[in-house]
Amino acid sequence: MARGFRTFMSAMLKKIALSLLAVLVVAVLGLSAFVFGARPLKREPLQISAGNNPERIARGEYLAYTIGCVDCHSERDFKRYAGPPKSPLGAHGDCFDKGVGVPGVVCPPNITSDKETGLGNWTDGEILRAMREGVSRDGRPLFPLMPYGDLRTLSDEDALSIIAFLRTLPAASYKAPAPKLEFPMSVIVRLIPQPLTGPVQAPPKTDVAAYGKYLTTTKGCAFCHTTLDAQMQPIPGREWAGDNEMRGPWGIARSANLTPHATGLGDRTKENFIGLFRAFGNVEGELQPGSHNTVMPWPVYNKMTDEDLGIIDDYLKMQKPIDHVVDKFPTKPRV
Repeated sequence: MARGFRTFMSAMLKKIALSLLAVLVVAVLGLSAFVFGARPLKREPLQISAGNNPERIARGEYLAYTIGCVDCHSERDFKRYAGPPKSPLGAHGDCFDKGVGVPGVVCPPNITSDKETGLGNWTDGEILRAMREGVSRDGRPLFPLMPYGDLRTLSDEDALSIIAFLRTLPAASYKAPAPKLEFPMSVIVRLIPQPLTGPVQAPPKTDVAAYGKYLTTTKGCAFCHTTLDAQMQPIPGREWAGDNEMRGPWGIARSANLTPHATGLGDRTKENFIGLFRAFGNVEGELQPGSHNTVMPWPVYNKMTDEDLGIIDDYLKMQKPIDHVVDKFPTKPRV
């Protein structure tokens, strides 16, 4: 009798276990179908044209350099100070890996007008969606090293100006390797893109706080110079305190403290601030072996106008001072 009962219970437990396993499998399959079928969130590309207005192209050239499009999507010459971009511009960006916090390897794609490997067959609406909403032409989510989370604040006019300029880049054939992301980022990346829901306008330059935020967000200043945790998320209370470590062909570098504390920008004048860009952005010749180098793209940021740099300086002086000394060129990486 007891043996029969135990046999019965064993059979029941096996049946329950198999049922739970079946439910788990269905749930996993359902979640996978949801994530890979319904994500990333996206809208149809806008039917829009950037045109070829000379003024818009000129504005787009200024932005493509100072926002980082040319810098990131071109190979950089780290034999020279701050790694100025090399020709062909926009065709062969350096790959990013764990040295800069990427959980895998991501290589910037070709953004020249080449029809096979670049943007030649993309519509302006498809480029606009990728730039600000993080969805590629084929519906694939982009890794947020392409800073669409920040560029979603880029105004419609500025975004279209960049596209108008990119159309002028000579075609260069280069097929970037496909991204290789580690789990769970390979799944998480599908959940990040969010479609824009309406037009985007830039704030007026007269509103220094708003326009300063616009400039420092779209140009990537805030991302690099706000301390990030291991998941590359901003640490509350460490806005503009810097100290993010980046390792690559430039060696080891950490982003500077840009708060108005004595350990940051301190009481540096606006003229001093602008002068940093003019001085470091014009370093000539190759570096001596063993010299410090930096990932900070001084040569392209040096193209910013005194007006924009002045607004950025005014905006940074509005931030909370944070007492934090940064060793910008450490001899050893963090563990």
